[in-house]
Amino acid sequence: MESLSQPAEAIAIPLVISVPAYLRDHYIGDRVVLPAVEALQIVARSRPDDLDGHSCRQERAFFHHPLTIDPGATEIPAVHEQLRYADGRCLSRLTTLRSGRQIKFTRRMEHLSVWFVPAGREVAGCGAGREAWCETASPSDPGDAVPHVGPMFRVSADRLYDELVPFGPAYRNVRGDVFLTETCVSATVSGGDFPEAAGPLGSPFPLDAAMHAACAWGQRYRNRVVFPVGFNRREILSPTRAGETYFCRITPLPDEGAILCFDVRLHDLQRRPVETIRGLKMRDIFGGKRTPPVWVREGL
Repeated sequence: MESLSQPAEAIAIPLVISVPAYLRDHYIGDRVVLPAVEALQIVARSRPDDLDGHSCRQERAFFHHPLTIDPGATEIPAVHEQLRYADGRCLSRLTTLRSGRQIKFTRRMEHLSVWFVPAGREVAGCGAGREAWCETASPSDPGDAVPHVGPMFRVSADRLYDELVPFGPAYRNVRGDVFLTETCVSATVSGGDFPEAAGPLGSPFPLDAAMHAACAWGQRYRNRVVFPVGFNRREILSPTRAGETYFCRITPLPDEGAILCFDVRLHDLQRRPVETIRGLKMRDIFGGKRTPPVWVREGL
């Protein structure tokens, strides 16, 4: 149950999502898929007047069904469905219409649901999460911040994107090496090269790159290729920007069955926290059909 109270208002906002060329660098196999961070940006950008500026606090996000972008498509019709509550909370859903192969049926497909919450409030069932972070300092070498509990494993950005997370150039925003231990992940990430992608949530690329680093951890320590399926809470303290560099710290949390869980923190170069994500959830969405390469698996 998402709320015991009744919404004060329910509205549906028709959208036309543009498909810039850089989005086609986000592909899974032979399918171009809208990134989760872009879906969040779309609903945040389309909120009327940002509903009192509450976009920077998000809770209980779920990425339900990947939104596949058809070849040659330049626009995607969609709907932003909102339930607004008297206390300022808003439940947003991004949906599209999908037809059967021979257009015998049409149904609405939900791709994203997320709560936007004013500071000081909390959606029922969404705890603050575990206060477990990697070391908060941000030295010049990200590897220096990784607690040395067990051996450290490095993966270069080139190898990360060539063999573990094979996206195109626009979504290759880890810089240098990813530093992995069983208890922590550290990396340097970029705000990307596309200022037009920024919106109320800042640049989508640093968080996207952090998810790539978490994917590398899952391949090494869990032998699974995992993709983001949601998070408990996200707080944006200072929106990230295109062209800027950030330090990323990721703490693995106890697994929830088949779901791998992480806490994520992004810092700027002055060591100031800019964004935190509690309870990032990632899982194998391909039923084991994708497996990590042998070289990255621990003990092999």
